[in-house]
Amino acid sequence: MRIAIIGAGISGIAAAQSLRKTGHDVQVYEKSSRIGGVWAMGYPGVRLQNTRDQYRLMDVPWSPEPDLHPTSAQVLQHLNDAIDQLDLPVKLDHEVTKLEETTGGWRLHYQNDSDTGQQDFDFVVLSVGQYSSGKRSPEFPDQHKFQGKIVTEREITDLSVFSEKKVLVAGFGKSALDMATFAVDHASEVHHLFRTPRWMVPFRILGVHYSRLLFCRMGTFLMPSWVQPNATEAFIHRKMGFLVRGNWRLVQSIVRLQKYLLGVGKSRAVKDRLSSLTPEHDIVSDFRSASAMQPQLYLKHIAKERLLPHQGELHSFTESGVVLEDGDNIDCDLVVLSLGSGSPTFPFLPEKYRSLLESEPDGAQLYRHLLHPDIPRLAFAGFNHGFMHVPAVEIGMLWLSAVLNDDLTLPDASEMRQSMESVRQWKRDHVNFEPSRSCAVNTRFQQYLDVLLKDLGLNPYRKMPNILAELFSQYGPDDYVDIFEEYRARRTQRSEPLRTLALDT
Repeated sequence: MRIAIIGAGISGIAAAQSLRKTGHDVQVYEKSSRIGGVWAMGYPGVRLQNTRDQYRLMDVPWSPEPDLHPTSAQVLQHLNDAIDQLDLPVKLDHEVTKLEETTGGWRLHYQNDSDTGQQDFDFVVLSVGQYSSGKRSPEFPDQHKFQGKIVTEREITDLSVFSEKKVLVAGFGKSALDMATFAVDHASEVHHLFRTPRWMVPFRILGVHYSRLLFCRMGTFLMPSWVQPNATEAFIHRKMGFLVRGNWRLVQSIVRLQKYLLGVGKSRAVKDRLSSLTPEHDIVSDFRSASAMQPQLYLKHIAKERLLPHQGELHSFTESGVVLEDGDNIDCDLVVLSLGSGSPTFPFLPEKYRSLLESEPDGAQLYRHLLHPDIPRLAFAGFNHGFMHVPAVEIGMLWLSAVLNDDLTLPDASEMRQSMESVRQWKRDHVNFEPSRSCAVNTRFQQYLDVLLKDLGLNPYRKMPNILAELFSQYGPDDYVDIFEEYRARRTQRSEPLRTLALDT
């Protein structure tokens, strides 16, 4: 098929390569002058929370090897290398303004600096990202009186903006924690304001890097999920829930202990500030797309009283600072609103499809996190966002190609809607709200990948027959690099198409 991919972030680039490997003719459209999506818009000092070993295209090794947690420049270099090595067709400065349905597909309308145009395609893949839209920047009472400056983290291009300032950072996601931590080395005073504390995952738990615990199958085996794709995992979660709950209570206790130890020998005020960062809810409900790793210096700055946390809500502004809901005042002359992005929007789609995708506050829930049964000839890349994000996009596009090639039969539309609603409700019951809650698989990446591979008739246990490696070694892109050849080989041996499994995901 002739397929248009909208968006040249890492998901769009991974989708293009995967679809081309399965025989499709692709064209990528990017509205900006640079590839990279959010990585092209990253603030100074931003790094990948994930590791280099999990976050790359299967066919493009890092070269040169980046930091364990790559910088935005290193990620962008990887994406440019991918486009050059794979000769991927990307049109920059081409903003898609409208998708118009045709008899056999879509007519894509675009504009650039000097021209407008249109092109017909059989199929469209949307890879516009969950975080590429504008940052939330609400208006507050008396904001006009404030004599300082109010920005979002996306507007910060140089950390010198903090120099000798009294800084207040509002929010509790990754960007807010980064901004508060970065500001300490430049500002005269730093305050971090948050409404609800969240569980921050330390980069090291009892000295072990978190990826060694989370990216092995044993680490994901006890992860509560809307789906358990094998009988043993399902039995543990349904009949031996005490093991699951006990495991995560232990993790919570370790994280809490590591925080407590930083307060040993400190003043009561410091201990109270550290204590204010411990959530009342359980850690599993914070395993979501916006989950934040704990910046390595964040708690240390609080313990040294270089960073002052405040649990509260911004009510209004004064000339010299902000007023909280409880009446407390905080003097500041720079306010960084790091409040996240809204739910993804699709302004170029016909209104009837926009309403389907934009009507829910927590984003678009899709069947297999890839397509909507009521929108023909359209799929999504990157809306299966998780801790194994890039392999999920590539495997997801292989799954999609099997559907397009009539090698994988989907359930009827009503069954797909029912499955989508089941997953959406599970997330709402077990995962704390975020505007992209429905668009992600987050820490349930292993269960998700296992389901897609089983749908395709492929073995999800990529390290077998070495049972120790299967259970305790980290998973990454290298474990899946052979699936395209395996899929082609098995396809030639089948006389009938596959059917998706009766598993909700």
